[in-house]
Formats: sequence, structure tokens, C-alpha cells
Amino acid sequence: MEKVDKMAGGLMWRIIGTIVAFSAFLIGSLIYVGFYTSGFDLTQKVIVVLVALIVAFAAIAIMWVTFAGRRGWMRDRWGS
Repeated sequence: MEKVDKMAGGLMWRIIGTIVAFSAFLIGSLIYVGFYTSGFDLTQKVIVVLVALIVAFAAIAIMWVTFAGRRGWMRDRWGS
């Protein structure tokens, strides 16, 4: 039972981390685009937001891959 509680706790923190990371990257990139890129055109501003989103996806993917790897969920997928 303790293992289930530990897993649920780790899962909860990763879900909270995912929400916080996406929110932080979105708010941060929009603040940057809104106040610090006055010389950029619309295309460059959109690219800044997309790059921030890609970085957020990469950070969150690393967090979730480590969670799945510790539990052995990925070994079944790739035949290890």
C-alpha cells in the first residue's frame, strides 16, 4: 500500500509541475513578447512564443520520461 501512495504522490507532483511549467513558459514568453520585443514583427513574436513552447514540451517530456523509466513502463515498449 505504501508503494501505491508513493507513486500517487510522485504522480501528483509531476502533474502540478506540468501545469506550472506550461503556465510559466506561456506567461513568461507573452510578457517578453509584449514588453521587450518592440522592434520585432508579428512573425518573429510568434516564433518566440513557439520556441518557448518547444522548450516547455522538452522539459516536461524529460520529467515524465524519468517517471516512466523508474517504473519500468518503457522497457516493455522497446523490448529491453
